Amino acid sequence: MNRKTLFWDLTLKLEAFTHTVPVPFAVYYAIITQKMEPNHWKIFIALCLVFATGIGLLGTFIRHLLLKYLFAKIEKMKLPSDLNSSFTSEEKEYAKSVKILLFRYPLIEAIIIVIRWLSGVIPISLLFFYLVEYTPSVARSAIFTFVMIAPISFVTYYFISESSIRNLFDLPQFKNVELQEKDIPKFNYFTRILVAFFSLATLPFVIFSYILYSLTTGEIAVEDPMIPIVTVSFIFVIPLIVCSYVVAKSVNEGLNETSRSLGELAKGNFDVIVTPKSSDDFAKQAFYLNSVIGTLKNLYAEIRNLNEGLEEKVTLRTDELNKTLMDISKLKVQQDGDYFLIYQLLNPFAIKDINSNSFFVEHFLRQKKVFEFKNQRYEIGGDINISHTIYLQDRKFLLFVNADAMGKSMQGAGGALVFGSVFQSIVQRTKTDPGFKNVTPEDWLRSNLQELQLVFETFDGTMLVSLTMGLIEEVTGKLYFLNAEHPMIVLYRNDKANYLFPIISYRKLGTLGAFPISEVNEFQLQSKDILFIGSDGKDDLLSKNQEGEWEVLSEDENFLEIVENTKGNLESIVKEVDSLGQFIDDVSIIRISFESN
Repeated sequence: MNRKTLFWDLTLKLEAFTHTVPVPFAVYYAIITQKMEPNHWKIFIALCLVFATGIGLLGTFIRHLLLKYLFAKIEKMKLPSDLNSSFTSEEKEYAKSVKILLFRYPLIEAIIIVIRWLSGVIPISLLFFYLVEYTPSVARSAIFTFVMIAPISFVTYYFISESSIRNLFDLPQFKNVELQEKDIPKFNYFTRILVAFFSLATLPFVIFSYILYSLTTGEIAVEDPMIPIVTVSFIFVIPLIVCSYVVAKSVNEGLNETSRSLGELAKGNFDVIVTPKSSDDFAKQAFYLNSVIGTLKNLYAEIRNLNEGLEEKVTLRTDELNKTLMDISKLKVQQDGDYFLIYQLLNPFAIKDINSNSFFVEHFLRQKKVFEFKNQRYEIGGDINISHTIYLQDRKFLLFVNADAMGKSMQGAGGALVFGSVFQSIVQRTKTDPGFKNVTPEDWLRSNLQELQLVFETFDGTMLVSLTMGLIEEVTGKLYFLNAEHPMIVLYRNDKANYLFPIISYRKLGTLGAFPISEVNEFQLQSKDILFIGSDGKDDLLSKNQEGEWEVLSEDENFLEIVENTKGNLESIVKEVDSLGQFIDDVSIIRISFESN
């Protein structure tokens, strides 16, 4: 993409939005809130036309200068084949500064549009007062106009500009320019969505507030107030659609970049590199994903070397009669090597990192797919248990999640791998990002389940995950949890076991068209309470009936009785379930006992 193409692309999109949404709103708003003489209207309209045209042209000219400056800096960058051997330290720093400038450009466009509106509303009002007379309604209208228009213009200009310049990161000059995570300006999606929601809410709120104010003071310039209310409500659909589209497109572009890299990784291309192209959460995830890919590449190279060495030894000790068997063995070793690779990647995500005086946590995990690699027995599947200690609002919480990815062996393990990597990224972000200190447990659960849903939606419904995720406050024992088509939590209290029925249960992660996360289930634990959070694998068993025929036995209703018979002992529960039949699915259980201080 050259400078002229980018300039016209940005200008057409940005100015089209300005003259489709903010300008018509401002014009209609001025009409319905002003009572002026015809000659005064002529002066007012003339001032608006002159300043709107001048400021619009000036803004476009500034964009031309900014892009000219940006591309001039890009053209000064060298194109070495090897960055480390061809660049001096000064040239590396220069290249980094230019790349950082790309990340900051959308914010510059967003700030300029706010300044443009400020530079138009104030002079028009002051000149009108000078040429005609001071009119309080015009002064109030000027203030309300800026408050109404500036936020929606800021958000839309930012997201449109960010989308347009993404392709610049693929230029050859930036191919080997590496940045650290701390170098990229931070504008995460929690803040983005909050700002976007505020900008959309401000527009109708300001308009209707002023209309109601004008009605009470008798200053409104229309006889029937319902006409402007209905008209403004109808016009508001346009900025709602535009703002929603640009925000959704920004999320989709980040997800597509991650999905593309995961797709290449799935094909066995371990040279793929995820390039951060925005200052949001996907840029941070790109660094984590590159780290995972690097580890995966080293592990795969090691396994391939092992396989090649083993293959060479087998070839030397076999004859022509064993060639067929050797080929089969080779395929089996390669397959088990792939399984081992997935196991090595998945195993680090099954974490129990608890620091608590009130909770005792046990994990049980048995995957259905069992394989051997280098004389060692391993398991892979779609179930995963994770528990951590985190802090929100200076309060200590036990975080737990039990998830079950759709599919058996490799398919389920792939879903669990994606889930584990994204979830661990969320946990590390929570532990290290100071911005999470003021997040409530309800908001933390809602926003992160929504983030996981957005990630899995990129697989177009081919990868689904059910889960139960929750937070328990260390001091009070207050439980906050979300359920996504997962078996219910079992509460063992006073020698009785019962299900905790959630008020609302959400669709599996990755379900297309799933409704947004809104409500969080709550429950107050008491001392000596024990919770069991498990997948449906614990309920479905293969057993012989009285006729000696194998049949699937569902233990969903009997699990409560098993918990009571074993007095909540996890090891005893597993033994008793084993005695009833064979597991036909992955099974995972988290046991949490609470001892209040």
